Amino acid sequence: MTEELKQSPSEEVLLSIRGLKKSFGSHEVLKGIDLDIREGEKIAVIGPSGCGKSTFLRCINCMEDPTAGSIFFEGVDLADMKVDINVHRQKIGMVFQQFNLFNNLTVLRNITLAPVSIAQKANRKRKVRNFFRSFLNLFRKEKKPLLPVRKSADIRAEAEKRAFELLERIGLSDKAEVYPSTLSGGQKQRIAIVRALAMDPDVILFDEPTSALDPEMVGEVLDLMKKLAEDGMTMVIVTHEMGFAREVATRVLFMDDGQIAEENMPEAFFTRPQSARLQDFLSKVL
Repeated sequence: MTEELKQSPSEEVLLSIRGLKKSFGSHEVLKGIDLDIREGEKIAVIGPSGCGKSTFLRCINCMEDPTAGSIFFEGVDLADMKVDINVHRQKIGMVFQQFNLFNNLTVLRNITLAPVSIAQKANRKRKVRNFFRSFLNLFRKEKKPLLPVRKSADIRAEAEKRAFELLERIGLSDKAEVYPSTLSGGQKQRIAIVRALAMDPDVILFDEPTSALDPEMVGEVLDLMKKLAEDGMTMVIVTHEMGFAREVATRVLFMDDGQIAEENMPEAFFTRPQSARLQDFLSKVL
């Protein structure tokens, strides 16, 4: 590790990845990745096509089950098959290349679907617990208070209020009741980012978020991502946008053949690459 990459002990590690491997049949895509991601970091991941960048990202929140290794998030190993991954995934947002919006739902419903469903599920659990608590209270000298239960209408209203705040932030509040098919690619991707933000995540993973966009639409998505970076969001971004990586990232990783071949602070990474492989790659993309 280079001198520039030494981190202060006070910086909190949000994600700690150790020995991460992923194989599809006999094909080993990830060959043992170790990485610490600290709160507030903006990590750009670059590399040639087929080197494992997207697979690495999808393994972080276990959309792909790792073949080996550990992914510690807030003290829990997400790679442990006994862990309820859906609970922890709520705090790890994901933005895809192809937007993955539901075309049969309005923009507003796309944004509120997950937070409303999660809140209602929690509500149902409280109701069940209250039922048993009420029964047991009949035999207790000291009654246990019932858990607070919210009305479904209040849950939905709160989620919609948050959605409109986010849409207003990106200048698309007038698109709340339209369907994704009526939006431009840049608008769809900004909506997808807002959908991730609606879950109030601790980190957002971006899988080449501009690769499916026409060139004139790339800027509006990158501008939104820059604002998120300025606001302190922890971000891991697989990207081909070298200018963006150099300007926004706090650290840049170069992946090659399923491994992190080199990493450094942006300025040193792009101006003083250490390996011949990275030098060759940058000479072709810059």
